[in-house]
Amino acid sequence: MTTEQKVAKVQTMLDNDPEATDAVVEAYLGIAEDAILDQLYPFGYNVDTVTLPARYHGAQCTLAARYFARRGGLGEVSHNENGVNRTWYSADDRDVLSRIIPKAKVR
Repeated sequence: MTTEQKVAKVQTMLDNDPEATDAVVEAYLGIAEDAILDQLYPFGYNVDTVTLPARYHGAQCTLAARYFARRGGLGEVSHNENGVNRTWYSADDRDVLSRIIPKAKVR
């Protein structure tokens, strides 16, 4: 999936929110890619040579949409107005990141 396709997919997931500009979505896609690669290569990786495998592009789009949605109140399961406490279901995204199968090499 190309970057443009990922951006379009995330924007669709966000109901074409006018604040979800291409640049903003690309930034969140980058953050999501980092999170997935950190899960995929728990012992480190070369940022210059490693790319995100195509099988995880869907997870990247899902995470990017969640990151964007958390900027506001979308996805909250609890909210306290005066104390400004917000709670999201699975804010650590374990439900998505647990699908990433870590890789390691034996030396």
